[in-house]
Amino acid sequence: MNKLLIALFLSIGLVACASAPLTNADGESLSDVQNKLLGDMPLPGGSRIDNEKSLILGSGDGWAGRVAINSAQNGTETFNFFRDQYQKSGWTLVSSTKTKNSILVFIKKDRTATIEIEEGSFGGKASVTLTVAPRSTVIPPVGK
Repeated sequence: MNKLLIALFLSIGLVACASAPLTNADGESLSDVQNKLLGDMPLPGGSRIDNEKSLILGSGDGWAGRVAINSAQNGTETFNFFRDQYQKSGWTLVSSTKTKNSILVFIKKDRTATIEIEEGSFGGKASVTLTVAPRSTVIPPVGK
């Protein structure tokens, strides 16, 4: 029962954070907090992280998980931002597909980042899912 109450209070706290000012108790800006959470992975200006659909394990340049993002830009602008800015941040573009539902795949050191961009209806704001995981070092067996 105590665990349930703790979870309830934490959930209420997270909801309250969603409507909080753009600085935290330490006076850090939203971009400062974003840099601590996501490290060298910039987000388009005006973007909002959807806390309910996100799961961030760790922080900085070593985090893994999934971040759901509501972009302030349309699908093409969002695609171009991620394609250009991640390469400037040292990520290597491995694969990309630009359609109504676009995908970009990047690698950097021992990590892989997959960015899925869903265009909003009628060219509206895009929805983004950023998934980051350690790169696999397993070599698949040779086909039989």
